[in-house]
This record gives sequence, structure tokens and C-alpha cells, in this order.
Amino acid sequence: MIRSSALFLSIAFAIAIFACSHPPASDSCCIVSELPNQDAVAEGEGLLEVDGSTSAQYFLVDAHGRKLKHQRLNHSLSLPAGQYQVAVNGSVHMVSILAGHITKCSTGTLIATGKTADRYEVTDSSGQKLADQILGKPLSLFPGKLNVRINHTDGIFSIKAKELTEIRTGSLLVRGSTDDYYYVVDKGNEQLNFARLEKATSLLPGTYQVKVNNTSMKAEVLGAKITELHTGCLIVNGLTEEYYYVTDSAGQALNFQILNKPIALFPGKYSMQVNNSQITAQINAGEKTELNTGGLTLTGGGSAYYYVFDDSGKQLNYNVLNKTLSFFPSEYTVKLGPSARKISVIPGQLTSIEAFN
Repeated sequence: MIRSSALFLSIAFAIAIFACSHPPASDSCCIVSELPNQDAVAEGEGLLEVDGSTSAQYFLVDAHGRKLKHQRLNHSLSLPAGQYQVAVNGSVHMVSILAGHITKCSTGTLIATGKTADRYEVTDSSGQKLADQILGKPLSLFPGKLNVRINHTDGIFSIKAKELTEIRTGSLLVRGSTDDYYYVVDKGNEQLNFARLEKATSLLPGTYQVKVNNTSMKAEVLGAKITELHTGCLIVNGLTEEYYYVTDSAGQALNFQILNKPIALFPGKYSMQVNNSQITAQINAGEKTELNTGGLTLTGGGSAYYYVFDDSGKQLNYNVLNKTLSFFPSEYTVKLGPSARKISVIPGQLTSIEAFN
């Protein structure tokens, strides 16, 4: 037992190992019994049979992980007496083959189910990948504890011989009418996965934060259930190709978009800025919030610049003569050189005045 355990621990190969304890003959995974017909094998040989519920193959591997022989599950393989490493989908077990005997080993079945076409991945405790499969399709594995990963959400599960271990994932679906993406993060704000709005993603059950354009909402994902979150749509219209900026109630910048193009946000009250003019609006789930700016142009000859100020005297922006700036509707002060004039910006309209001295 000590010699075989030491040999097992000294093996360095790419396939990660998790296995049952293994006495020289029968163990908790394998049963060794005498062959009723000794003529079934050559002298000095025995049979190996690995059972399972899938059509996977089992492999004999050497100390370097190289595959020597293989056979389908539930079919036998004739081998010279000795000890061998047997691998099934990256899981490995040490078996003993006795002359004139059959060693029957059993795998367990793992299946992760879900409502998407995502894949689940099986890893060992060090993160070494053993196998992967599409949701809804099973994997045969030797008994042991292993890690299952689905879209970077992880859980430890036990595989037992001749038993089915089912993992029911939950689906997260973020609704929205734009082409934006949503991002799933854990409690440490580490990104786990992302997907386009209206496309579901499968996750292990748990509580997650979901972000859309840096607005966030908590999602409780339950096994075999669909968790839906709803965004609202914001669009700021204008006569120029400038950008509008979205900030939260604390003034933290969230994202920006070109005028006349929509952006998805989780429900809440936000501030929008265009050329430092500002307006506040409530975004509601499943609704479109539309805001309109107006255009301001100072016309004239030459290449002088005009400057725009709000009613508190704060400079908002400037532009060259005959070039338009967009602002939210309000009254502004326009300065050209030492001269100034009050101008009202009307939503959806261009206010154009001639240069003044």
C-alpha cells in the first residue's frame, strides 16, 4: 500500500488526478474476481473492464500521461498482470490486474443542465482542466471530489460510483432594446462573464451583480430558473455629431454615446450632459426616455471663436464661427470678444445669430 501510494504521488503528467484509495486488488472503485473461464485470457494476463453510463473511452496511461491502450466503457481489455493508471475524461485511478482475474471498475456520471448552449468544465483542486461538455450532456468520471465551472462560476461536487450527480444551473437574461452588453461580476467585482442584451447566460446558483454601461443591479440566480432583469433605453437627440455623457446621482461618470444613438441603463435617476449643459431624467425598466437638445450657431466672417456661458457665468464650451454646438434647452450667454448676448436654445431647433461686436 505504501509503495503504490508513493508511486501514485510521484507521477507527473498533464492529466490532473483525483482518485479513490487503492489496495492491491479490490478497492472502493474496483472489484477483482476470478475469471470463471481461465481460457478467456493468455497465461499471466487478466481482464480490465470499466463501467459507465456514457459512450466514453477509458485509457491506460504511462507515468508521463501518454495513452497506451484504450477501450470503450463497458468493454473489457486483456492486460498482463500488474498495476496500471486508467484515465476517463481526465480523471485517473490506479488499478491492479491479477492473472486469471477480472478487475471491474465503476465510474460515476456528472451532468450539468441548463437552458443555454453554454459548456461546463471540470477541473481539479489546482484548476487543471479535466474535461468539458455542453450543458445537458453527461460525463463519465472516476469517483472523487471535483470542481465544476460554468461561465467562471465554480462549485465543488462529489462523484460517486454508479450514481448520477446532476447540477442544475440557472439562467440570467437581461432585457433591453439596444445592442449593449451586460457583464456579470462577483462580490469582489471580478468579471465572470458577459453577453449581449436579450441573450441568456447560464450560471451556478448564487447572488451576482450585473452591470450595463456601469449601472448595476443585483441578480439572484436559482437552479433550473430564469432570472430576468430589465433595462430602460435613453436617447439624447441633437443636430450635431457630438456626444452626451451619463453620470449617476453622485456625479460619477458612467458612459457616453453619440447624439441620436440609444444607450441602455438599469432603472434610476441619472444626469445627462451635452457640452456641459445638464439635465436630470428618470430611466424606467422597459421604457424609452427621449431627451432633445437644440443647436446654437454664431455666424460671421473670419475664424474667431465664440464662447457659451450658463446663467451662473460658468463657461460651458466654445466653437469657431459658423460651427454649431448642441445644448439642452435653456437660456445662455454667448460672448464674442468683449461683447455678449443672451440666447435661448429651443429643443430640436437651430438658433443661428449673426456675429456681433
